[in-house]
Amino acid sequence: MDVLVLGNITALSLQIAVLTITGAILHRILGIKAPVIRHAYWRFLLMCCLLLPVIQPWRNLTATDMSESMEFVASTVAITAPASAGAAPSMLATLLREARANWPIWILVALSAGAAIRLAWIGLGVARLRRLRNRGTATTPSTPGACDESIAIHQAGAEVRYVAGLGQPVTFGLIKPVVLLPASFDELPLSVQRAVLAHELWHIRRRDWGWLVAEELLRAAFWFHPAMWWLISQVQQSREEVVDELSVQLTSSRRGYLEALLAFADQPPVFPAAPFARRRHLFQRMLLISTEGFMSSRRIVATSVSTAVMVVAAGWFGTSSFPLKSISTNHLLAGTAPQAQVPPRDRRPTEAGPETAMERELKRSIQAEPTRMVTYLQLAKLQEDRKAIGEAEATLVGLRRALPNDKDAVMVLASLYNRTGQFEKTIETLEGLVAMDPSNPQAYQLIATFYGERAFKDTGLSAADRVSYIRAGVTAAERALERNPNYVESLIYKAMLLRMQANLETDGSTRQSLNAEAYTLATRAQELKEAGVGGSAERMTFVPAPGQRASGPPPPPPPPPPAPDESGMAPVRVGGSIKSPRKLRDVRPEYPPIAIASKIQGVVILETTIDTNGRVMTARVLRSVPLLDEAALQAVSQWEFEPTLVNGVPTPVIMTTTVNFQLPTQQ
Repeated sequence: MDVLVLGNITALSLQIAVLTITGAILHRILGIKAPVIRHAYWRFLLMCCLLLPVIQPWRNLTATDMSESMEFVASTVAITAPASAGAAPSMLATLLREARANWPIWILVALSAGAAIRLAWIGLGVARLRRLRNRGTATTPSTPGACDESIAIHQAGAEVRYVAGLGQPVTFGLIKPVVLLPASFDELPLSVQRAVLAHELWHIRRRDWGWLVAEELLRAAFWFHPAMWWLISQVQQSREEVVDELSVQLTSSRRGYLEALLAFADQPPVFPAAPFARRRHLFQRMLLISTEGFMSSRRIVATSVSTAVMVVAAGWFGTSSFPLKSISTNHLLAGTAPQAQVPPRDRRPTEAGPETAMERELKRSIQAEPTRMVTYLQLAKLQEDRKAIGEAEATLVGLRRALPNDKDAVMVLASLYNRTGQFEKTIETLEGLVAMDPSNPQAYQLIATFYGERAFKDTGLSAADRVSYIRAGVTAAERALERNPNYVESLIYKAMLLRMQANLETDGSTRQSLNAEAYTLATRAQELKEAGVGGSAERMTFVPAPGQRASGPPPPPPPPPPAPDESGMAPVRVGGSIKSPRKLRDVRPEYPPIAIASKIQGVVILETTIDTNGRVMTARVLRSVPLLDEAALQAVSQWEFEPTLVNGVPTPVIMTTTVNFQLPTQQ
């Protein structure tokens, strides 16, 4: 949810930037001179930016979106120790890992902290205005020499006070406005006094201080967004230009008003109140006062139409390029992600096409050579392509009977069941694999990964069913550990499943116990990896149909935090100022013959740890292409790199590598 909120903030910021930049360009093209029209233009643009979340359709997240986000989080979160375990350095490392895993929360905290600081600044400014008011000396309409504008201010329900040390005239307050004037105000020429009082009178009549405070609150919410700051500044500047025009009309003295602007341009303003004059706005305001900013009705209409068209076009582009995303209310209440695109549990098609001549030819070949696996695979592929899943299943069942002791035959059938959403049959077939080699922990581990995958990805499961699958996965991992207590993959995967179960527990003591056990397992796995002990086992790959990318099994579980290499230094991840090391020795992978026969090709993505000598310490599969993973791992483990220097010191690094398998052209 934190990632979703942060993503929406980013998308909305980009939409506002697109709209603001378009509005700035359009304003320059149209050349709007009338202050009233320009102020209305910038306020309209600001209102459109604020209405963007309301007027645009939000894109509902699909189950695929949610599962990918969950996989990303799962791949980055490390197992952490309970509060009672470890010494101070371990706790510090744990906190650092948690901070990296919870980066969206920290960014949201930083955004909230910035807004809070800005709000506090506004509050301090209001308090300062009140202190200045209390320090000031009040005047009354009967004061000798009071001008018409001063009398009008009192008639509007406001009070006027002279404040020693005040540099700029300011007006604040909504219910009972207050005009604060410098103590030396009476020493100014009468024309300047009238100009200043007329200016503040119009601020009172228009209730501009309320709009200014609202804009500053909005600026606090978007303190990180330069486009929003600029747009609000344009709104406030154009408001002053409107008040300038009204004040000149009231006093009928352009010269006196210009002198007033020059008199206060260099004086410090008081926040949060509109300053009478600022040096950086002085030229623009004096230029507008000196020249009539007139626009004909025809030009006003043309400007309005152009503005509407361009704003709609910019809004459409921004919202389509950077859409806001949401989870529907029903799914939130149910505590699940959207299920509109969740694949059904049984995805077997109901309509199949007619049998092809090639299939009949392959069937005759099977009768002639009943133990040739490639022929079965090709036939099953053709049958699956024409949606005859039942026939493909029968073909692969026949392959299993023809080769009862071939593990690849079992894996091919399990792969078909997995692709078509037949979870129970997938597990049943894998249990048959276990029976073929009861001493191999990898077969049990494969079953554990399927249970974990089901509990992790199937958003339609109830909490009780999810826990049931997690426990079944834990049991399968324990069966693997019974065969080999030092089997690192099962230790890590069981720890991950226990963490998943802990997150679903409502009882605090049970949750703490599960987390403690998970931490113990992860620590044990880390020690075994550091010692170079992990328990060798035959690696079982999940076979897809020929020419088709496999859909399972799940990727390996995330490893525990990176271990220090022989130098005792913890690896750093490549990125930013840390560049990928240059490869010195490249070993090409050996293309497995069964993969060539099955026409399997693709890219295997690995995460590797390179030590201070440039050798590959560890490698794990991030993106799997079954039948090719083992060849990729064997090749990458022989690569050598130029040592990475950080501040001149050789440092182990973690980097992502790819191994591309492409079928020979003659195939």
